[in-house]
Amino acid sequence: MYRVGYKLSDTQFLELYRSCYDVPNQTAHFVIHLAYPITSPAPRPDQSFTSDGVISGAAAAFFQAKNIYATFKETLGPNQNFVTSARDLVFDRGHLAASADFGFESYMRLSFKYLNVVAQFGSINRSNWKTLETWIRNQLNDGNFEVLKICTGGFGVLELPHSITGELKPIYLNAPSSNPVPKWLFKTVNDGDGTRYAFLTYNNIHDASIPTPNCQQVACPATLQFVDTKEAGLSFCCDPIDFLTTNVPHLANVC
Repeated sequence: MYRVGYKLSDTQFLELYRSCYDVPNQTAHFVIHLAYPITSPAPRPDQSFTSDGVISGAAAAFFQAKNIYATFKETLGPNQNFVTSARDLVFDRGHLAASADFGFESYMRLSFKYLNVVAQFGSINRSNWKTLETWIRNQLNDGNFEVLKICTGGFGVLELPHSITGELKPIYLNAPSSNPVPKWLFKTVNDGDGTRYAFLTYNNIHDASIPTPNCQQVACPATLQFVDTKEAGLSFCCDPIDFLTTNVPHLANVC
């Protein structure tokens, strides 16, 4: 577990978020942070992602378009058409703890770390996932909550068919078994006073079928409007207790 923030003294540390990061497998399993109302947010900084020596520069480079293209050809065959060229950046480095949840520019910059990202289809990151992050931020800024504990992560591994055999192959950016592209993205929200939410987003823009989330579905809040397309990221609202105990039981008493 890594804590990201500022060392104030030998005994005091200002934690912005903590990340359960598996270094050998280059996997951010989940990130936990507290979000507060922000009255005058700073603009999103132009910030490169940093590794802080937790992973190597070579490992970080697997998020680059040319390396993703090479990995897809290696994994799915030379005729694969999911990534069309070495300039086709299909995956964003999707934030787990959203940068907008940290009001100061210096705090936002600390969210741009490989400890805090997963490979997320760009169209999903910029559509339903952004909608969810904005909705949570609005709940705070509208005065509905004083603070929210937010747990965000991914599980499962995206599978796509091989261009020749049709066999489903797991997708790892650092093939064959490191830096997995998560099949599902999740976010749980807890105000500490009885209000809880759980959300699931299917991280696959190529599956023509509608997936069944492994949770007890509930109605989404009326003010949260997801786009119902695979390109936007099919998203579901779940009973939070059922979701946690079924999918990430190690977080059931934490999130």
